[in-house]
Parts: sequence; C-alpha cells; structure tokens
Amino acid sequence: MKIQYYQEASLKEDYVEVHFREETEQIEAVRSFFDSCNRIAGKQEDGVKMLHPGSIYYLEVVERKLFACQEKEVYQIEDSLQHFLERFADQGFVRIGKSTGVNLCKVSRIRADLNMRLRLYMDNGEMLILNRTYKKSFMDALQRMQLRSK
Repeated sequence: MKIQYYQEASLKEDYVEVHFREETEQIEAVRSFFDSCNRIAGKQEDGVKMLHPGSIYYLEVVERKLFACQEKEVYQIEDSLQHFLERFADQGFVRIGKSTGVNLCKVSRIRADLNMRLRLYMDNGEMLILNRTYKKSFMDALQRMQLRSK
C-alpha cells in the first residue's frame, strides 16, 4: 500500500482520502481507525462537549431524545439510536432493547435473568437488562468482538 503525505497551510479543514481497488484487511483496519477518531457532539445544560464513542457505556432513548451515558456523565446526542448503532457497530455497539444500546467493551459481567433475559453489569457499576428479543444479535456481536481481539 502506498501512502503519501502533503502539508497544505491553505486548507480550511484537514481531510484524508483513501483510494483502493478492493476491500482488504488493511483497508478495513484503516477504516476502523478513522471511524474510531470520530467525535460526537454531546449536549448538556452548560454547553457542548465532543465525545469519543469509546467513552460511552450505553445509549438510551427517553422522550424521543438519544442520551449517551458515560462513566458518570450523561449527554444528549442529535442522532437516532438506530443510526448511531449502525455507524459504530464495528466498535462494539449493539442494541439490547427497543430504546437501549450498549458498548460491549464496557460490559464487565453477564448473568442470566428471568424469562431468558440477561443482566449486563457495566464497568461503572450500573446494570442493564438485555431483552430476549435482542439476545441472538447481542451474542453474535459479542462473538465477533472476541474473534477480532484474538
């Protein structure tokens, strides 16, 4: 793979273009890296903060608004849950309920619950319920994450 770097002081915004003949593992790695650099605007009463997706523990929709929950902070995001989960699926985000998504990288423990549901214990001590409707897609995503980390 050929890489070229150009410095242009007249640019108003930095940008990167990737040209490729076919999607290879190298290209997927480059795409994954740049996706991980994406920042999301999170709003609170005191202003806007740029959030890194990896810092988000889970997402929740309340009154048609999407909230990103970090270790101790909660921010409103101007996005839909579905779009966010599709955009960051390769970084471990998966739906666990009709109005909830979780970052698999922030799940510390999984325990069985009643009615084929699962309890997800997060790194920050919170507990979420995995609805049985989303159990298969959750387990598939968990398996993909484990295979990638090997």
